[in-house]
Amino acid sequence: MKTKMVYLTVAVEMDAGADEKEVIENCDYFFDSPAIKSTEIQEIFCEEELKGSQAESDLYGLAQSKFA
Repeated sequence: MKTKMVYLTVAVEMDAGADEKEVIENCDYFFDSPAIKSTEIQEIFCEEELKGSQAESDLYGLAQSKFA
């Protein structure tokens, strides 16, 4: 069976003092459909990483994404 890859951007609001990577590593996420074969978090962007970069004007931070 042929498959295709679709990339999603999901925003997660969390406590200001939280460690973003730790929170995401401990998150459960579900995309439930018989047509979905697998899911995997590919990239994590934090506001601090986007500030001062050319992506600052990019509302969704996709300018830094290797998938955009």
